[in-house]
Amino acid sequence: MPALSRWSPTRLGVLAFLSLHVAIVVSPFAWMAYSTLKTNKEFMRSVWSLPAAPSLDAFVQAWSNGALGTYSLNSLIVMAGSTLLAVAAATAGGYGLAIYRPRWLAGVEAGLMVAMAIPAYVALVPLVVVLRTMGLLDTHLGVILPTAAFNVPVTLFIMRAFFVTLPRELMDAARIDGCSEFGIFWRIAVPLARPAMFTAAIVNMIWVWNDFLFPLVFINTPAKKTLPVGLADFVGEHITNYPVMLAAIFIAALAPLILFVLFERQITAALTGGAVKE
Repeated sequence: MPALSRWSPTRLGVLAFLSLHVAIVVSPFAWMAYSTLKTNKEFMRSVWSLPAAPSLDAFVQAWSNGALGTYSLNSLIVMAGSTLLAVAAATAGGYGLAIYRPRWLAGVEAGLMVAMAIPAYVALVPLVVVLRTMGLLDTHLGVILPTAAFNVPVTLFIMRAFFVTLPRELMDAARIDGCSEFGIFWRIAVPLARPAMFTAAIVNMIWVWNDFLFPLVFINTPAKKTLPVGLADFVGEHITNYPVMLAAIFIAALAPLILFVLFERQITAALTGGAVKE
């Protein structure tokens, strides 16, 4: 089949489709960005118009009056705790399932699929009862533990998929040299799995950072709210300052973007790391 010319109808169609997709994805962020530079009167007068006199007052008000610093710190605590727990548990579990491959592996995989299919809404009432009994309701730990538990199945599949690609010869050579099973896991498997662990951690961090349900249900004290829940405070009962609210949303959206920028190489390495392994 002859190679397609540079400006063939197929390539033009693909380019047009991708350009339309990019425009659809980027346009809401562009609208939100320039809307934060307006005053509330200007925004109410015309939602789509550009700001007549751009100003950063909305960002100043959002940060100073909206307690975004406290909410961001709470989100960081919950995100770090749940991510560490989920990735640690999934790394150990994924290694065991991939390397030892027990006979009941099919049952474990079926159980994980069922766990992934269970919506969090179903477990809210039992979780509230359990957390109240343990004295963890209205605490950050009370959000971290169930969040990590719900993230373990997906994270375990990511880690198991990586450990399956590891050559068995590495483990056999370590056993011949007298290394214990835990030593093989800690000194050989974990260092090699760092790219996959980074990817799993980033997936967890983004999900936890944007999580609204668990913090809303399990946290009652305003000073302990996470950022997604705290953003609801910017909606007034009778009137809402929309530029300030959009500025707060824009600030909250920066964290996932920064994560992708900082860990882009690790994500790429994890996605392509198994391509050359035998």
